[in-house]
Amino acid sequence: KKKKKKKKKKKKKKKKKKKLLSENNVAHEYENMDAETSEQVDLDRGKAVVSEHDPLVLILQEQLAAQKAEQELLKEEVKNLTESQHQVIKTQDDMKLKLDAILKFFG
Repeated sequence: KKKKKKKKKKKKKKKKKKKLLSENNVAHEYENMDAETSEQVDLDRGKAVVSEHDPLVLILQEQLAAQKAEQELLKEEVKNLTESQHQVIKTQDDMKLKLDAILKFFG
């Protein structure tokens, strides 16, 4: 039983390592994409090259657009919170003045 457990652990480690390597390869391919594109342009000597966008690029573009939208929402929320905070401070100052007036009246 111990040998089977060790074999299972080794298989899991190999799977994890393989997955990490494939993820690293995808990232590496993305980094090299610009270099490959410029090489292709050199090979075509100015001819227009029409190709489909890499799925990774499309995914990254979608993620970037989502992040920008979220950032805009967060900016708006911060703006609203700042305005609310100023209103709270103003209300506190007004209350302090009124309480001071009441204390003077009774004092």
